[in-house]
Amino acid sequence: MSRRRFGKGGPPRGKRKDPARLLEKAVRLHRKGALDDARDLYQKILRDDPNNPNALHLLGLLCLAQGDSQSAQSWISKAIALDSRPAEFHNSLGVVLLGQARNEEARAAFAAALERNPVDAEALNNIGNALQNLGRLDDAVLFYERAVLAREDYEEAHYNLGRALQFLRRGQAALTEFRRAVEIRADYLKAQRAIGGVLLGLGDFEGAEAAYRAAIDIQSSDAESHAALAEMLERKSDLDAALAVAEIALRHDAGNVRAALAGARCERRLGRFSEGLARLDGLDLSGIGVEPESHVRLEQAALQDRLGDFAAAYDLYTRANALALQTPRALAVDPAAAPRLIQRLADCFDKEWLDGWTQTPDPDRPSPVFMLGFPRSGTTLLEQVLDAHPALTTMEEKDPVEMLRGRITGLPGSYPAALASLTPETIEELRAAYFSRAAQHLGGEPEGLLVDKMPLNTIDAGLIFRLFPDARFILSLRHPCDVVVSGFMQFFEPNEAMIQLHTLESAVEFYASVMGLWQRYATLLPLQVTTVRYEDLVTDFEGETRRLLDFLGLEWDEAVRDHAKRVRQRPVSTPSYHQVVQPLYSRSIGRWHNYRFAFDALMPALVPFIQAWGYPE
Repeated sequence: MSRRRFGKGGPPRGKRKDPARLLEKAVRLHRKGALDDARDLYQKILRDDPNNPNALHLLGLLCLAQGDSQSAQSWISKAIALDSRPAEFHNSLGVVLLGQARNEEARAAFAAALERNPVDAEALNNIGNALQNLGRLDDAVLFYERAVLAREDYEEAHYNLGRALQFLRRGQAALTEFRRAVEIRADYLKAQRAIGGVLLGLGDFEGAEAAYRAAIDIQSSDAESHAALAEMLERKSDLDAALAVAEIALRHDAGNVRAALAGARCERRLGRFSEGLARLDGLDLSGIGVEPESHVRLEQAALQDRLGDFAAAYDLYTRANALALQTPRALAVDPAAAPRLIQRLADCFDKEWLDGWTQTPDPDRPSPVFMLGFPRSGTTLLEQVLDAHPALTTMEEKDPVEMLRGRITGLPGSYPAALASLTPETIEELRAAYFSRAAQHLGGEPEGLLVDKMPLNTIDAGLIFRLFPDARFILSLRHPCDVVVSGFMQFFEPNEAMIQLHTLESAVEFYASVMGLWQRYATLLPLQVTTVRYEDLVTDFEGETRRLLDFLGLEWDEAVRDHAKRVRQRPVSTPSYHQVVQPLYSRSIGRWHNYRFAFDALMPALVPFIQAWGYPE
């Protein structure tokens, strides 16, 4: 990700002294890769002239190339002590520090380089790398953007910008940068793979597969490209093909972690749990980074769970989540933001405040149905069932309500206080903005009644009611202990809400705050709500589905029975992707009992909800 460059040599052209000619020769050898010969010349120069800053700097870069970062730091620091003017000296020191994971010191070194040359594209790119490692993704984006402005054909900076945008969940913008990097350098394998990763995240399986196969065309022996393709095929539930491609990757690189992980996931889904663990045993995880290691630990935990070793599984889940909290994406998240928002909403919503609301105009089109709940409460299964009905169009976990919250935050009083004084005109504008955003996600207007499925829109149910007072709500419920332990066991892209699930303790606390807020809404507002319990849906599918369709004013349609087939034809973006393609099963009911040892101190926070939803303790 980082760049380093050679110095510009000795004194100005003209009559050159012997050391200058030796330095030029040493640089040529260095560039050719004859590092031992170059080192001998640098050292000869320094014996005669110990205070030659260029030779010190270049010897430091040579040490770095040979893996000796401590000596590299020492030589380059001596060069800077003798002559602090060259921007490239500071940039090189930053590269050394970045390689040592001393990110704040590296950032300071790159900043010193930019003080001397504000349009130094390499220093701009490198400071972006340091900021990204520090979790300061928005700041990193600004420096990468400056780097590509300074040098438009700087493919590495375009790639790094794409990575930062991807971490910020700005998929389309990231895709543009990765594609630009490949335009600049057609054989840029890493960027071509990244295109596949973004498309996979956007649910475009066909585009992702094409991108990964294009990467394989660039280098047919590249294990990582085959591993990425295997990962995509597993997400697509083409398990035999995924295993075959994973084996190709492992033939090229027997220790490829990504390929082994894709294979292990396939084995688990095929019921071969010991075989899955065997694929992960003995992997060298040193130096692969915290996020890949967290995925491996998470898969090991899932396999141990299926094998019945719940203590080992819990330890591995805990370890995986601790690693996930160290990723740049997680470091960029304020973990207190979601709890603060929930508290503001709870403080604001009371009868006196609601009585002061301005009038809400009648809607001029049917309001959406909002499917709420808590993550891992069965919303993905329920959404797939409803999407199979020809009179319904479902929208899976998109951001129209979040977008509305952002707009209201910008109004006088901010969110949620500004809800009280919305004018009829503003309400109509916000409704139009919602439907416009939904149409973007759906690729056009919905065919039939729109069902907006986003579990944590529960937090914004008051906002939804304010704009759509006739909206119907489907509240998806599951035993609270099963909900929180399942959330703790999943990998979620870190954001202000999902980062709360990285420990069982914080997951319980978050559940109590979210569902407590829902109870407050349900008490204060005349919501049209029906509840669907996951346990009832999987044990009495037809009865629960008929009841739900009656609530929506729809007739039964046999298509809802074959929802799993429809899922296989329509990508699912949530962690439940591998579960909803299966026939209905009940093994997840009461799963939390396997981890009861972890719940002893947590039950007091959950018992009120267990009782409220009618579950046995």
